[in-house]
Amino acid sequence: MKPFSIALVLMTLLGFAGTALAGEKKLTADDVMKIVDETLTITKDQRYTAEVRVVRDGKVVKSMKFEAILKGLVTKRITFTAPGDVKGMAVLTTADGLMYIYMPSYKRVRRVASHVRNQGFMGTDFSPEELAAASMSATWNAQLVGENDKSWILELTPKAGNDTIYSKLKVTVSKANRGVERIESYDSTGKIARTQERSKWQRFGPINIPTLMAVTDHQTGSRSELHFSDCEVNVGLSDAEFSTRALMRAE
Repeated sequence: MKPFSIALVLMTLLGFAGTALAGEKKLTADDVMKIVDETLTITKDQRYTAEVRVVRDGKVVKSMKFEAILKGLVTKRITFTAPGDVKGMAVLTTADGLMYIYMPSYKRVRRVASHVRNQGFMGTDFSPEELAAASMSATWNAQLVGENDKSWILELTPKAGNDTIYSKLKVTVSKANRGVERIESYDSTGKIARTQERSKWQRFGPINIPTLMAVTDHQTGSRSELHFSDCEVNVGLSDAEFSTRALMRAE
């Protein structure tokens, strides 16, 4: 083939390739949030056990265990099983975003006020909101601020009615796992306050789930870890399992 012909062929191929790439739809922030939500709803429900470990100076100083059930994007109930002083305590997040807690010592269910939902829970660095959270799309606006081969990076700002203490979140979404792998939370001055990292992803049925979630408080330097195990999916949970009455029955 003559040099001119070879050059013409290469230009033609590159031209087609460029057209194909230009025609590909670039994902928006809403597309990425939808991917995360779709991953959460691949299964109808989930059940798992977990252990919270509070780490100070590299040593575990406190540990608590709980069982959790999850249905849909928001509805979730966790029930503490150990140690004895928290056994029977339960937290419920309803489909409309409300949060309730059952304290065995009081034998009653109380609604969790919005201003305490972002505070450390039971001496850990996890807030009640973080322990119960599933989807973020209902309460946060998203903007795509970065992308690489492995992840999308979003900047989230609170929607109207979201009583969070954070001015924004920087969220990294894994392309391979189609889920959130890192959250940086910023205070009202724009300074990073907390970092949440999700790792050790494992396959459970049709979904990849992080079996380790770690939160670091940058103001105190403290760290808490959440270790997941014994995850089951599509177990057939009923809506009745996610009622305030069910909190008391779980004791």
